[in-house]
Amino acid sequence: MGRVKFAIEDHHVRQAAYKAEREGFGSDITTLPDANETGLRLQMQGRTAAWVVRFRNSSVTIGYVYPQGDRTLTALSKVRGLARAVRSMLNDGKTKEDVKTFLGVYHGNGVGSGDVKKAAAEIVKREAEEATRKAIEAARPTTWTLRECVEETIRAKTDPATRETDRIGANTVKDYKLTFNRPAFTKLMDTHAVNITRGDIEDVRDEVRRTVGKSPAGAMKVVTYFRAVMTWCAQNNSSKSGLVGDAWWNMVTAPYEIRPRDRRPEIEAIVSTLLLAEQYLDKPLPGRAQRIAGVGHAALSGLWWLVLTCQRANAGMSLLGHDVVDDKVVGWRLAAWSKDVMKAGRAHALPIPAEAWEMVDRFRSKAKHGLSTQEWAFPSERKKGDVHVSASGVYRVLYRLAGRDELLQDVERERTKVIPRRTERRDLLAEAGIDWWSLQDLRRAITKALDEAGIPGGASVILAHEVKEKEAMAVSATERQRADFLRQRQAKVTQLAYGGAQHLALKREAIKVWCDAVLGEYARQKKLTMSNEDAA
Repeated sequence: MGRVKFAIEDHHVRQAAYKAEREGFGSDITTLPDANETGLRLQMQGRTAAWVVRFRNSSVTIGYVYPQGDRTLTALSKVRGLARAVRSMLNDGKTKEDVKTFLGVYHGNGVGSGDVKKAAAEIVKREAEEATRKAIEAARPTTWTLRECVEETIRAKTDPATRETDRIGANTVKDYKLTFNRPAFTKLMDTHAVNITRGDIEDVRDEVRRTVGKSPAGAMKVVTYFRAVMTWCAQNNSSKSGLVGDAWWNMVTAPYEIRPRDRRPEIEAIVSTLLLAEQYLDKPLPGRAQRIAGVGHAALSGLWWLVLTCQRANAGMSLLGHDVVDDKVVGWRLAAWSKDVMKAGRAHALPIPAEAWEMVDRFRSKAKHGLSTQEWAFPSERKKGDVHVSASGVYRVLYRLAGRDELLQDVERERTKVIPRRTERRDLLAEAGIDWWSLQDLRRAITKALDEAGIPGGASVILAHEVKEKEAMAVSATERQRADFLRQRQAKVTQLAYGGAQHLALKREAIKVWCDAVLGEYARQKKLTMSNEDAA
C-alpha cells in the first residue's frame, strides 16, 4: 500500500478513473492524501476509486471517481467543498448517520443536489419539521376518542356484571348507535374526548334538529346520550378518557319540548286500515312502477299483532318464536318478552285470545318464510331466519297507504327505463275517510276503550312491564341445546306468567275486551264489504 501526500490535481483523477476501469488496483489499498484539504484522500482498491474523508478515528466515503453513476465526484472544487462540510459536521458532533443523510440530499435529485449550502439548508429544514412533528405528537392526547368512549360505555352498560340500575337494553343500545352514527357527529367521533367543547356538541345538536325528522327528539337524544357517555367515562375511566375536573357536558341542554299527541283512532278506523292494507297483498299500490304486492304478509301480520296487543313496536316485533307458548288454563296463548327488549327493562307476559292469535297466524303463515324459523315469531320476508320484521317495516304499511313514503328515484336507472316513473301518489287513508294514525296511538286507543268498558286498570297491566326476571330469556344455538331449551320453555313462560305481579286475570279480562272489539269490528266490516261486492 502506497501513501504519498501531495496536492491532488485533475490529471490524478483522470488517471485513477482510467486505471480503475481498465486494469483495477489489485487487492491492496492505495491512498493519495490531499495536501490542499485536511482529511481528504483518494482511496483506490480493486476497480473502485473513492473519495474518503478522515476525521479522528472514523472515515466517511463522500463519493466516487469510479464507478461512474453512483455518487460520482470528479470536480476537485466540489470534492474539497464537500469534504470540508463533512469534517465540519463531524467536528460539531454529528454522527455518521447524520452525515449519510446529508450526503443523500447532496447526491439526490431534489433540493440541495450538488450544492453544499443548499443541502445543509435542506437538512436544517427537515430537522425543524421533524422536531415540530415530534412536538405535536407529544402534545397530542393519548386518551380515548369520543368513539372509544361510546364503545366503552355501551360495552360496560351491557355487561351483566354492571349494576342493574346502570345497565341498558338492546333498544337503548340501538338508540346510542343511531345517534352517534349521524353525519353531524362524523367530525367528532375520532376527536379526543378531552378536546371536545361545549360549542362542538351544541353545533351537533342544532344540525340534527335542522336535518332529522319533524320533532326535536333526535336533537334531544344527542344531548342525553352524549352526557351519559361523558359522565360514565369520567366516573369510571377518568385516566383512560382524560375526563377529569369540571363536568361541563352537564351544562349542554336541549331547549325543546315534545308536545304530547292526542290522536286516538277509533276501532272502526283501525280496522278499516287493516282491511285496506289487506287489499294490497296481491296487487301494487297505485302508481307503483314495479308490479309487486304493495303490502307483504309478514308486515301485515306484524301490524295485526301490534293492533291486538298494543305493545311498543320495537318490542312487539322482537318477540322470539319460542316465547309464544300454550296457555293451558284457558286454551289461549302466552307471549313473553325478556327485559332486554322492553323499554322499561322489565320482563313482560301477555295472554293472547285464541281467535286473536289465529288472525295474526292467518297472515304470518303466508309470509315468504312462514313459520320456518324458530328464532323469531315474525321472521322477515327479506332474509330468512336471523332477521325479524322491523318496527319501521310495519310502519311503512301505514306510510304507503297514506302516500307519505318517500319517492326515491335513481336518475340513471330512470333514464335507462329500468324503473319507470311512478305515475301517482294517493292518500288511500284519506280517500277511505280514515284520519292518519300511528302505532303509538294504539296505546291511547286501548286505554280509552278499556276505560269505557269499566276496566280502567286493564290498559295499565297490558301496557306496563312489572315483573323482574334475572335469567336471560334468549337461547344460543346448537340444535341439541335448542331442543332442550324448547322443552323447558313452556314451563318457563308459564312460571313467568303465573308467578309474581303479572295480574294475569286482569290482563285476560282486558285483552279479551279489546280483541273482541277489534275482531268484531273486522267481521262487521268484512261482511259489509262482501255484501257490497255481491250487490255490485
